[in-house]
Amino acid sequence: MLLPILTIALLASLVSVRGSSVQMNLQMNAGCGFHLTTTGGYNGSVGQLGNGQVRAGSDLSPSLFTWFGDAFADQQGRGCWWTPPTSVLQCDWNEQPAHGFAIGCYGGVSYRDQSEFYECHTGDGDEVNLYLQPRGVNCLTVMIHADSCRPPCAGENSSSPPFPTPTPFGTPTGNGPSETTSPTTSPPSPTSTHPPGECDVVVAQGPDEIILIDRGNPDTAYGPNPDMIVQLSPNASSIFVFRFSSSDAGKECAIVFDLPASSSSPQQQPLPYRLTGSGPVSFAVLDGPTTESGNTTWNEAPGVAMPLQSVALRPGISVEPMNFPCPGADAEVAVLMTDGPGSDACLEYEQSEPGPEGGMVGLYLVKC
Repeated sequence: MLLPILTIALLASLVSVRGSSVQMNLQMNAGCGFHLTTTGGYNGSVGQLGNGQVRAGSDLSPSLFTWFGDAFADQQGRGCWWTPPTSVLQCDWNEQPAHGFAIGCYGGVSYRDQSEFYECHTGDGDEVNLYLQPRGVNCLTVMIHADSCRPPCAGENSSSPPFPTPTPFGTPTGNGPSETTSPTTSPPSPTSTHPPGECDVVVAQGPDEIILIDRGNPDTAYGPNPDMIVQLSPNASSIFVFRFSSSDAGKECAIVFDLPASSSSPQQQPLPYRLTGSGPVSFAVLDGPTTESGNTTWNEAPGVAMPLQSVALRPGISVEPMNFPCPGADAEVAVLMTDGPGSDACLEYEQSEPGPEGGMVGLYLVKC
């Protein structure tokens, strides 16, 4: 039996990329060049100071790095590492690069399963330093993304086009916290009409399948979930499976997560979910499809292909973890939700389809 309540947040240590074939692909990419960008607290490209210090900032030229399987160096051949005691990212002469980095198949960068990093303002324009751990004041979390050197996602071949690279929480557009906006100006509904230049028709749909997994019972499969129950706790997570078809070609897609602050019913019925505790909820795109319905366990779940930003879990939240061009081919995309670092949040609800007014609870897909 599952724990009393499972969580929809991504565990402090995200699931690592699994499988010898993926590790082989990482090694095969050794020697390729890539650039880095950050999203979250600071949205922009990553460059360097003359002494090798790695910074993100609008007045810095993007640096070209070289990938070595699980480590990297800058264009001058300086090894990049987290310098003690501050754990700031820097590239130094005669320094062995830090091993333990990974680039997911959608470009997300992690270090020893840590996919959230920290930016702290320097006082030099909008430049920020990048840290493995929070240091000082004016620090926010960021995700780091590579524009190349990614391994192929599971099942990626010539007859099955790769899933388009997502844009986490909007396109990077300068400094400051990213805006977490809904993809439309009104609640999604199957027949919504918007002004010219915006989406003409919005179709909102729930996931095709929800799979519950439990870190406390990593080899237990909990079977089919026909009632589409979502449960979340520090030990367990939920996987949302969305299926696409060739008819989606040319459409724009977005993954949206909503928890209403109050009931939309005139009778003010209780909220359609139960939330206790507090902390961040994290999202991640998984590397490939899940196993046969109901047979997926914690240990057998696909690895993380691209981590997405964490957000505070609370009533009234409405965020867009990812927007992207719809694949335009038969494809399956799995999105993991789990508790973020330090979270003790517990959430339970039944995933719903759009109501008469278009309102939804939980994680769902919007097609434009």
